Amino acid sequence: MRKIDKLIIKSFVGPFLLTFLVVVFILLTQYMLKYFDDFVGKGLGAEVFAELLFYFSINMTPVALPLAVLLSSLMTFGNLGEHFELTAIKGAGISLTRALRPLFFLVSLISVIAYLSNNFLVPRANLKAYSLLYDIKQKKPALDIREGVFYGGIPNFEIKINHKFPDGETIKDVIIYDHTEGLGNRNVILADSGKMYTIQNDRYLMLELFKGNRYSETTKLLTGSNQRGGNAQFVRNNFDTTKMIFDLASFDLQRTKEEFFASHRRMQTMEQLATSIDSMQYEKVAIKYDAFAGSTNFYNYHLRYDSLMPEGLEERIVVADVVIDSVDSVENIRQGGLLSMESSATKAGNLKRQRQEIQESLEEVGTTKTKHEVTEIDTALLAQVEEEITESEQASIVAKALNQSRTIKNTLQINAQKLKRLEREIHKNTYESYKKITQALSCLIMFLIGAPLGSIIKRGGLGVPVLISVCFFIAFYVVTEISRKWAEDLVMSAELAVWLPNIVLLPFGIIFLIQARLDARLLESDFYRVLIDRLVMQLKKSRQKPAV
Repeated sequence: MRKIDKLIIKSFVGPFLLTFLVVVFILLTQYMLKYFDDFVGKGLGAEVFAELLFYFSINMTPVALPLAVLLSSLMTFGNLGEHFELTAIKGAGISLTRALRPLFFLVSLISVIAYLSNNFLVPRANLKAYSLLYDIKQKKPALDIREGVFYGGIPNFEIKINHKFPDGETIKDVIIYDHTEGLGNRNVILADSGKMYTIQNDRYLMLELFKGNRYSETTKLLTGSNQRGGNAQFVRNNFDTTKMIFDLASFDLQRTKEEFFASHRRMQTMEQLATSIDSMQYEKVAIKYDAFAGSTNFYNYHLRYDSLMPEGLEERIVVADVVIDSVDSVENIRQGGLLSMESSATKAGNLKRQRQEIQESLEEVGTTKTKHEVTEIDTALLAQVEEEITESEQASIVAKALNQSRTIKNTLQINAQKLKRLEREIHKNTYESYKKITQALSCLIMFLIGAPLGSIIKRGGLGVPVLISVCFFIAFYVVTEISRKWAEDLVMSAELAVWLPNIVLLPFGIIFLIQARLDARLLESDFYRVLIDRLVMQLKKSRQKPAV
């Protein structure tokens, strides 16, 4: 039995490594073509390209591994079935599930390695790759001074060369505008000919100019009590030979600190993503808490004391602060949060307290009033408040109420947008966290599809297996992208969205495994012809009437 296990493992390892490298190469080529325009004309060295390709190759492994497992398992069992080796194994009394066992353990090991890679290696590679890609996009194009065109790639200089000789160094009819003083085209250099070349490992550009003139215009301040401003002076210098050196440091690849990109979800492990999700959850609670705590400032009369703090919200905001502060300070925060609510509740009985104050004041002067008299006092106060107002005052009150309503609406919309944005970010981070697990488990699901299907079709090589693998991979990719979009748009929970592709494909693997154990001929035309004939016979029998 060990020899059979070794035979199956050897038959799987070779195609797996080959297909994995091919898939990574294809995916890498397709991905790098998107950034092809950013690489052209930048003068990047081979080491920069090698570094970028290496990091992006690691980035492609989570997608390449499931496809490589599917294709290699199809080829392995297709070859065994095509050469009747699988038939011999079954004839020896070994079941298909027992023959799948060694590869199942091997693919399980691959899934564990894939998870560790997705959680630790891929985020680090993404950080390196995308930071380098950003620096490449920001890099200036390589030095390329063309004939008859002003070149402004060198800071503070505009250079025009009307003719360049084939040797690559000799030039003719040179015009240089010097803008180092920031005063416009006041310094101009004209030369009949010259030489252009780089020195010190392309660190500096040397221009040797022959038979030319230097023109400069300067402004000289005048002295004296009655003189303001200055007069312009024009200076011209002739030269037979002069040299100009330009620093090409601005053309070098400037590396940005990787810490600036480390907060993105693609550059974080599951633990870091969990911390980010907790921070955003706390921020959501803080926004809700501030909205309810300050709701009394939005309304003067209507709904002023109806916007009560939801049950448990204040406890959540206090519990979240425990991590930052001590227990005593948490109690202070709790009391401080309740202070605004208590002050708002105190204002709730404003008119009632006013009536009580009137009664107390009447008692203090020793006057005894009946209930009827107190009611008369209230009626007088109400009549004083409800006296007629002019139309201008009414218009002012309406305008003030309208502005206050708009302020309330804008405030609520801003809070709603903040909460929706945070909810989307939480879904994205949750999806990215669970994806590290689902992509690893998809290797097992692809194996459950590929191995039984290969034993059913009994064809190896790169023909039918590649076609079937591409079909299943396209289906897997489409479901993945749709579920990811649903999760980002808050149509579906992130947990369900990230598991949906595996949930959809797992039944296919179970069905193929059952059919392979029964030696079903799902891909043979005779199987479907017999099935159709049986259905037709059943329909004919059902239509026949019973004899009288």
